[in-house]
Amino acid sequence: MRLGARALAAGRVEMAVTGLDHIPTGGPVLLVARHYHHLFDGVVLLVSMPRPIHILVTLDWAKNSYARRLMTLATTMARWPVVLRSDALRTRIIRDRTWKGKIITAAAIRRYQRSALSDSVALLAEGRLLVVFPEGYPNIDSHYTPKTRPEEFLPFKAGFATIAAAAEKRLRVRVPIVPSGFRYTKHNRWTARLNIGAAVYLEDFASRQLLVSYMAQRVAELSGSLAGGQP
Repeated sequence: MRLGARALAAGRVEMAVTGLDHIPTGGPVLLVARHYHHLFDGVVLLVSMPRPIHILVTLDWAKNSYARRLMTLATTMARWPVVLRSDALRTRIIRDRTWKGKIITAAAIRRYQRSALSDSVALLAEGRLLVVFPEGYPNIDSHYTPKTRPEEFLPFKAGFATIAAAAEKRLRVRVPIVPSGFRYTKHNRWTARLNIGAAVYLEDFASRQLLVSYMAQRVAELSGSLAGGQP
């Protein structure tokens, strides 16, 4: 995966990373990242992280059976948890009627979500680093980076907090939750800056919702949002 990421990055994206010292050298880590670019986010993480990573991904964007089979094989080999987004049935991201009508159903979404939670907790129990994009979708939209208003960021979902709580219940140890933000610029080619912040823990917050709100704000800051402050 790393070799493939390096090949994709070569000549296409320049990278600058700060805060790598916030990544624990061992044990479970939940990295909460802003999702900006559908491809380069993963490339930058794979190339720059000092330890192997696993990324929670979705395959409901796949437009045909070939793409689904290829991505399913890749995620299985890499042990990347796969989830179907809860709004997959309501959006237009699914253009393949067979995929949407026969595979993406309410029951399938629930099954994938349970499986993704189980797989994510299992990875953390093995002391691995798991990346989650709480926005759920790449944040490529009409608002250019850096963002200047909170509403220009896609809202965070609480799945990462659920994963952290389930992992801590199973492991009986604290799981560090590390915020990170991507900031992209493009001239002749992309330049990606990844800023990584200090870890927080579930016990630091009175509720999961407060954790989600804090992480959304902190990730906005690390992404260079003027509304959130300077990274």
